[in-house]
Amino acid sequence: GGQQRAAPCPRGGPGGQGQPPAEEAGTGQGHRGGHRPGAAVGAAQHLYQGLGVSGGGPGLGPADLQTRKARRLKQAKEEAQMEVEQYRREREQEFQSKQQAAMGSQGNLSAEVEQATRCQVQGMQSSQQRNRERVLAQLLGMVCDVRAQVHPNYRIAA
Repeated sequence: GGQQRAAPCPRGGPGGQGQPPAEEAGTGQGHRGGHRPGAAVGAAQHLYQGLGVSGGGPGLGPADLQTRKARRLKQAKEEAQMEVEQYRREREQEFQSKQQAAMGSQGNLSAEVEQATRCQVQGMQSSQQRNRERVLAQLLGMVCDVRAQVHPNYRIAA
């Protein structure tokens, strides 16, 4: 008809980067019948180029493409590792919070027992210091006060 089409791209598609222009993509207005013969090939080439599968434009040799692909793979691996690490941290934090919620009552219980034990030990120490002199005096009095008497079970043989 009377519509103008974009000039073909050296990379494969009529849209400049292997993609059809927005006004022609799937609307049925760019070509009779709504289907352009080279659109699928251009889109596939663009997808393959994004993945680093097929050779692209001028000046890019196989070695350049390989290094670019290796770089993209390395970056993807790093991103995946970062996502895994972040997921692990989130799960660990969730586990810690659940563990704290479940063990919280036991943690408080052990703290209460420890506090009660400390109070009992302090009470015993203060009681020991208060009664120390009196107990020592009573013990020394019993040891040093010797009374001579015959034991009631002693029998004199006649």
